[in-house]
Amino acid sequence: MRANACTNPSMKNNSAMKRNLHVLPCMSSLSNAEIDIIGDITYIKKFIKNDVVFTESDPVSFIFIVKTGSIKLYKISQEGRELIVKIMGPGDYFCCASLFIGGRHSVSAIAVKDSTLIAIPADSFKKALRDSVGVLGFKIITGLCSKIKYLSGVVDDITFKDVEQRVILTLMKLAEEKATDDHVFLALTHKDIASMTGTVREVVSRIMSKLKKNEIISDSSSGMFKIHKSKLSCLVNKKTCGLI
Repeated sequence: MRANACTNPSMKNNSAMKRNLHVLPCMSSLSNAEIDIIGDITYIKKFIKNDVVFTESDPVSFIFIVKTGSIKLYKISQEGRELIVKIMGPGDYFCCASLFIGGRHSVSAIAVKDSTLIAIPADSFKKALRDSVGVLGFKIITGLCSKIKYLSGVVDDITFKDVEQRVILTLMKLAEEKATDDHVFLALTHKDIASMTGTVREVVSRIMSKLKKNEIISDSSSGMFKIHKSKLSCLVNKKTCGLI
């Protein structure tokens, strides 16, 4: 397996590049003027089988479109288990969501076989997109990418984490979304939390009882419960806080 082989891309003839872009399904709705803009900033990158395209947490440098071959997008758990997110084939594009949210790859990518990718520099892509759709459209796209990243995180949690970890992380995410105060009130039933974490109500009830015993959550009025964010954060980060 060769390490990242895409640090020195070679620019292709612009006319040939634009012809390549025109035949891609993901580009079929673009005008000639928009194709011209993208074609002027685009590279061709070639990878042989088992070449690493990028690894998880690397900065996003390019938006990729598969011209030929196939690319595997995958994640590795802390225990070393592999989860294949998707095998990308000709016409597929990837890295968009990571570019707009966080700027780092949320998965790793490797060439399943000899592959040719069309690579659009990330900064140039963002500028071209902003110029094309305007500020409002750009904000909408960023918001959609944020939702994609959130859903990807949910899949990661269900796939790689045990049920107690999933419940605790879900409570932490909800608490962070609600307020910046240390005490956050949530109106969720144990059944709601079970549905959000891929388990059953009885399991959630046992976990919530444990959290309550350790004063991480407490009952409140009107069917709500209170989360002590600092204590829950200690648990999430596995700090020694005298908790579970």
